Order: sequence, then structure tokens, then C-alpha cells
Amino acid sequence: MAEFKKITNEASLWGDYYEPVIQKLNGGNGLRVVLFISCNCGDRVLWNLARFEQKFPGLLNIIGVATDDPVDPNARISLKKRIWSQYDPSQRGELKNKIISSCMTLGIPCYTGAVKTDYFRNIYQSWNPGVLLMFCFGQKLDSSLFGPPAMGAYNLHPSDLPKHIGAGTQPFQNAIRNGLKTSPLVIHQITELIDMGPVVGVSPPVNICLDDGTYPVSLLTLLEKITSVGSWMSVQLISDIIHHKAGGKTGPLEWIDFDAKLPEEIKQKLMAPATNDLNEMYELPHHPLLSK
Repeated sequence: MAEFKKITNEASLWGDYYEPVIQKLNGGNGLRVVLFISCNCGDRVLWNLARFEQKFPGLLNIIGVATDDPVDPNARISLKKRIWSQYDPSQRGELKNKIISSCMTLGIPCYTGAVKTDYFRNIYQSWNPGVLLMFCFGQKLDSSLFGPPAMGAYNLHPSDLPKHIGAGTQPFQNAIRNGLKTSPLVIHQITELIDMGPVVGVSPPVNICLDDGTYPVSLLTLLEKITSVGSWMSVQLISDIIHHKAGGKTGPLEWIDFDAKLPEEIKQKLMAPATNDLNEMYELPHHPLLSK
């Protein structure tokens, strides 16, 4: 892990603030984005957007990351209800440290404490984001966090929200209880009501069954499979927001037609059967903007 300064303050209630010794050289230009992320899917989004920032200097500026602390017993992140319950304690620590390590390597500050505190609000205000992007984050946000970004606040959620299935902390269990064979990844605007904000985009269907039509033994494979398209969708979202802003517009995007934008190769991979292999990350091709 790159060198960093760890700041502990009781006002954070739990967790810490990690500040890289060597911060990225951005010059302060570009769309200012804050990420509220955790798990492998959040880490992939971070690295894909960092690559976007590196390839297109001046268009994007990732200015801060908040992540879950699934290790601190004081953390209120719905540990027993959310996907964290499927990991053993050592795996939880590894995933937390993975996000922190990625941030320090990229030169981006990372916060692991409570977000609805004056302590974090001061940090957040100093970040001054134009966009908030959330993926697999365990704390409910209030209007002081999702309200200020001029270009919108968005969440990626792995369930069929347009069909009113899977809102809340157990999207995979809800999909199985409803007998779904496929389940998309959805981007929606963040509001006070959890997973109830206006839908901005829906991925093509993702096959959540094994070859024989049954469900995988572990929910973790469904987490990795449905969220595998999240990085691609996040790059498209940020690209569209940048164009939206360049046209003199403010406010959140209303709709992205991901079914039209995603290549057939990815659609086919999403519809391939799931597996019981917990090492399978269901890797997909990068967004074409990252290949230029």
C-alpha cells in the first residue's frame, strides 16, 4: 500500500480518514466525483473511473471515496442484513483494505466512518462534488449528501427495481423468492427513500441461474455476476454527465439506454449461466472509451 496518513477522530463514530502522502496530480480540473463504494464491484468502478480520468485529463476528477467498515463493531452498515453477512470476518477486512489500498495508490482520500455526522459533512463540503456515485454502500444518505451535487447523485443497485423487486438490503434473496431467472443492474437517483429514486438506466438481463436452472449455492456469486457490468455502466454514466454539463445543463440525467449502448458480446456474457465458483469474477470487456 502506498504511504498514507491515518486520522482517527471520535467525531467519526467509527472508522478513520485515510489521506495519501502523495496525492494525484490533477490540477483540480474536471467533473468532481465522490464515490460511496465497497466490495469488489466498488473497487472495479474506482479503477475504471481512475483510468478514464488518466486517459482524459481535465474531464474527470475523483476527489474522495467513502467506504464501509465491516470490521469495526460500532459501524452501523446493516452488517447482518446486507451482503457482508455472506463473508467471514477475514474476508470483510480484506475487502475493506482493498478499497483503502486502491485509494492510496491512486492518491485519493478515503473515509470509513459515519457519513451523517458534522465531521464528515465538513470533509464532504471540502470535496465539493458535482456528482455522487454510490455502489454497494451500507449507510443511508441524507439530503445534505445527495442534495448538493449539481449534476446528480446516483446509486447502482443489483435488482429489478422497475418491477418493484429487490429494493433494500437483500436484493438477491428477493430475486430468488420471486423466482426470477434474470436480474438487471439498475442506476437510479438517490432520494430519502432507499432504492426508490427515479430510474436512470437498466442493464440488459443478467442470468442468475446455473446450467440446470437452479440458483448458485452462495449469494456471493450473484453479487459478482450482476455487478460485473457496473464498471461499464459507470463509465457511460460519467461520460454522459460530462457531455450534459458541457452543453450548459445542470441537474441529474433522466435516462440512458444501456440496452442500446452495450455491445452484444457483453450481453451474451451477462446471459451465460452463473457458476458455484466463488473465484469467478465474471470479468467483462472495458468500456470502449477506456480502450482508445
